Amino acid sequence: MIQNANRRLPAFSLVELLAVIAIMAILLAVAVPIFSDPSNSARQASREIIKAHLQRARGHAIASGSSTAITIPVLSTGGELGGRAISLFEVEKTATGYKPALDDGGGEKILQRWETLPGSFHFMPKSLISSFKPTIVDAPETLLTNYKGKAVTCHLIVFAPNGQIVLPSSETNIAIARAVKRGNSLTLTQKSKGSPVFDLLQVNRLTGRTRFIEP
Repeated sequence: MIQNANRRLPAFSLVELLAVIAIMAILLAVAVPIFSDPSNSARQASREIIKAHLQRARGHAIASGSSTAITIPVLSTGGELGGRAISLFEVEKTATGYKPALDDGGGEKILQRWETLPGSFHFMPKSLISSFKPTIVDAPETLLTNYKGKAVTCHLIVFAPNGQIVLPSSETNIAIARAVKRGNSLTLTQKSKGSPVFDLLQVNRLTGRTRFIEP
């Protein structure tokens, strides 16, 4: 049986095409501000920096057999480091806490140069983000190190040689948000419906991996 070669195939009507175009225009209008907003890029970059440091610290602790710490200078440090920088150190446990391990030359074993969060993102305490979960900035344990000859007090997350987090001893959370630093205080610069906009990352104590906690 010979089919009719001139038979018309199903096609979209003009109304259907216009409807599809209208839907695509709406989706584009919604998506463009999201992807073009520099704060979103900085937020994602900050997350990736934190995740990378966690995995590097854990990997080094396992490979070297030495306790390894992520360090975050306290806000009062000043300059660009305070409240928004992150680095890695080999550390040793003492009777009063942890201190940087020393290399053969007597210098501190810094494993990663200080890296600051992009944009105006800072590490946040729970009080500024109205969270019921304490963050790494709220933990009482600190580590004293040096930067350009200046003593720097840091918050820290310590991985043991087995790859598990041993400090803080309780749940480990990291919060970041856009803020302006004035003296030794932070003022959040991004809110939604009157509530602070922030990212809260919960760190798995066994694997060092993070998951995003909805505010």
